[in-house]
Amino acid sequence: MKNLKNIKLLPFLFFLGIIATSCVQDDDYNIPEINLEEPNINVNSSIGAVKAIYGGFEPKIVEAGDGSQTEMFIEGYVVSSDESGNYYKQLIIQDKPENPTAGISISTNATDLYTKYEPGRKIYFRVDGLYIGLYAGLPTLGTQNGDEIGRMEIEDFESRIYRSLESVDLVPKVISITEAQIAPDNDPYLNPYLSTLIQFQDVQFPNGVAGVESYGNLNNTFGVNRNVENCEGNSIILRTSGFADFKNLTLPEGNGSLTAILSVFNDDFQVFIRDTNDVDMTGERCGNGGPIDALELPFTQDFESQNSGTGASVNIAGWTNVNVNGGTRQWEVRAFDNNQYAQTSAYNSNENPYEVWLVTPGLILPSGSSPTLSFETNDGFNNGAALTVKVSTDFTGDVTTATWTNLSATISSGNSSGYGDEFTPSGDVDLSAYAGQVVYIAYQYEGASNGTTTTYQIDNVSVVE
Repeated sequence: MKNLKNIKLLPFLFFLGIIATSCVQDDDYNIPEINLEEPNINVNSSIGAVKAIYGGFEPKIVEAGDGSQTEMFIEGYVVSSDESGNYYKQLIIQDKPENPTAGISISTNATDLYTKYEPGRKIYFRVDGLYIGLYAGLPTLGTQNGDEIGRMEIEDFESRIYRSLESVDLVPKVISITEAQIAPDNDPYLNPYLSTLIQFQDVQFPNGVAGVESYGNLNNTFGVNRNVENCEGNSIILRTSGFADFKNLTLPEGNGSLTAILSVFNDDFQVFIRDTNDVDMTGERCGNGGPIDALELPFTQDFESQNSGTGASVNIAGWTNVNVNGGTRQWEVRAFDNNQYAQTSAYNSNENPYEVWLVTPGLILPSGSSPTLSFETNDGFNNGAALTVKVSTDFTGDVTTATWTNLSATISSGNSSGYGDEFTPSGDVDLSAYAGQVVYIAYQYEGASNGTTTTYQIDNVSVVE
């Protein structure tokens, strides 16, 4: 009888054990508390108003008035996601789910933000006591870190953010690549689309990259720039983190839409996708910037046709413009005295080495002809030779796998304290040895941010019989 009573007690003791165990707190398995009621927040500021506090130079503290202790709250809708690894320690919000007027980046040491603050989630954020300024040119909220914005600690971030019950479907703003690169008064900070969800339509990845290259580097964790172009020849940088879980996927070959968040790195506008669901390029490619047949002579290029604005990467149909180390800078279109040209420099690139190539379309050199190449160059702040001119007959889109031969040409040099007053003619470079073949002319820059940083400009490239 005594044994039977003990047996009956076992289920009751087991139940008590479960209750006792559930009351034990284990910090290793703490689950963040998610509010079940709408926070009672007095929203007394806006993203646009906070951004307007910054007037340039060093970060500015956010407060209601000089020395005021009044709490300031903004509200916004999350547009970023760190689930794929393409965003890190950064939360991007915009003021409305559709047709936003302002967006901003919040810098924090918190990670796995997508688990509570997924795209479309409305949040409230206390901003007083933080600083508004720039991180690599991007309007950002955080702590003061010298002349830039630093990350706020996790505890501070979590004490400031309140999760609304509202979650909506975001509607990206459809704009053109040219609109995405607007810099009112030459100030990228004033671009109204920064840190908002946008969409480009009728865009594609360039010939030689689409269907060939991946979103990122296969063998390292450096970030990578890939150009996205439209059918008018305008382009913008798509930036992919070296930690993105989709970086090894091949870029799509078709034409279509790209949904992304507009950003800026120093003076270069760029876009980030959350994951490859933001890329829908299954349509037929447009001709401009897509695969083109080799061209007959005469061939000329003066870089005046690209209208995406100075500072944009050279993106002309049939041309290849590539940073072989996956860096942030390529050959760019620049202008001076009503003249456009291609320019590059390793200065302040933070790339060691810095190697970029600009390659012409294939050019058909008639059999029995005596074709010649000519172009013009200018150099600036010269601290060493970095530019060479090459020719290839087997280039297929990857400069690192083609066979290249150096060409002898006159290249501008000696301007160590500024730029030359005039462009220097290359002279007529004999290409008759390649008559009867298709050739590609390449301009290769090899320098380093901590080494040779000479600026080179190229203009008026011509190949004639």
